[in-house]
Amino acid sequence: MHRLILLLLLILVFGCSSQKKLQRTFVGKPLSAFEKAYGKPVALLDRSEGKVYVFEKTEVLKSTEIGQAKLTLDPMMTPTVTKTDKYYVTVKNDVVTKVKQETEYER
Repeated sequence: MHRLILLLLLILVFGCSSQKKLQRTFVGKPLSAFEKAYGKPVALLDRSEGKVYVFEKTEVLKSTEIGQAKLTLDPMMTPTVTKTDKYYVTVKNDVVTKVKQETEYER
């Protein structure tokens, strides 16, 4: 019984990831649908499985105080970080066949 519950939880966690959500939303649709949501591509790569369009979305995450659950005179702060999401969209015959997402953080 415990294994069944664990298996169902794993399926739920991996089935609801942002990668799967991108796949469900854009696979089988034209490239223009992805461009409408994420803007123009920054690069184009020719691969054997089709053309791969690279989209980037950059966001600056400001520093915040880390809660330590105690009173201190010197608060701990996280550094300011630049978050870059890269989307690799594989297109064949003007239809999206695969979407891959990578996230990079830079201090």
